Amino acid sequence: MRPIRVAVVGTGHLGKIHAKLAQGLECFELVAVVDPVESARTAVAEQHGVEHYAEISAILGKVDAAVVATPTKYHREVAAQLLAADIHVLVEKPITLGVEDADCLIALAKRTGSVLQVGHVERFNPAFRAAQRHLDGPRYIEATRQSGYTFRSIDVGVTLDLMIHDIDLVLSLVNSSVVDVQAVGFTLFGPHEDMVQARLTFANGCVANLTASRASFEPSRQMRIFSDAGFVGIDFADRKLKYIASHEALASGVQKVHRVAEDEKAKIRQSLFETVLPLHVAEIPATNAIEDELSEFATCIRRGGTPTVDGTAGRNALAVALQVVEQVERHQWQDGDQMMVGPTLASTPDHLPARKAA
Repeated sequence: MRPIRVAVVGTGHLGKIHAKLAQGLECFELVAVVDPVESARTAVAEQHGVEHYAEISAILGKVDAAVVATPTKYHREVAAQLLAADIHVLVEKPITLGVEDADCLIALAKRTGSVLQVGHVERFNPAFRAAQRHLDGPRYIEATRQSGYTFRSIDVGVTLDLMIHDIDLVLSLVNSSVVDVQAVGFTLFGPHEDMVQARLTFANGCVANLTASRASFEPSRQMRIFSDAGFVGIDFADRKLKYIASHEALASGVQKVHRVAEDEKAKIRQSLFETVLPLHVAEIPATNAIEDELSEFATCIRRGGTPTVDGTAGRNALAVALQVVEQVERHQWQDGDQMMVGPTLASTPDHLPARKAA
């Protein structure tokens, strides 16, 4: 079976990674890179010994698939040209800037029979995949995703840049629709929000509290999930997993602590996380999530399968993320040159200023 001829569109940080990995995979033949900035595209092309072009039109008919790693505002335009030419597309997250644009790409992919995959790479994180075996009926989820200011993806706010990862993960875990979105946040450096806290409520009663920041002194990518099966804690960066499975003793009435004798209370207290609530800690072997994502892209092209994150999943994550942005913007006010955003939750986080009186 011949390799899939692939091009990478956009030679920024992620585009460089995709080009390097695609060239190293037997299922792909990297044939070109596309970028309007000549110095950027020639550097990547020379590194990998491939052709380079300034326009999408130059690769039509020369490739079977493409990875779109341009700034988000170009996703719809670029991906639409590729899909209309029967070229399979893996587009980085978020799928587009607007839901209507996402719907357009989904419709194009359906019409041409092309694969449309969205780069929500955390779905391929080995710790997240391992965690799913210990989950059943999530009831409460909290996630924190924060980093320093990298000056990448500043064409969008932190919601579409970082929080959308956790929105996608939560939507994949909770088999229910979102019925309420609340959010707070504020801008530090640019025209878009840099810190956001959101609360998603689902029709089945599950609640997810999500925090994202790209102005943090301490990077973190963690999620805690409480479900009918117990508790799971995921460290996405270190690939560590903690989980607690409910012990049969809880079902038999040990939870009625007011009826337990004092000596029995002491025993339970000393061995709580060894017997009643046994805590398991696992360090998951490292894998390259972007490489796994690319490999699945190739498999779907060859076998006609549906990607883990198809266009519809990418669209659904975008729709919720835009609701978060709307809530943040709805409650903003000006304080000098800095946009501050007022609270819509019941209480104001410690790091946010109290809202000024009208």
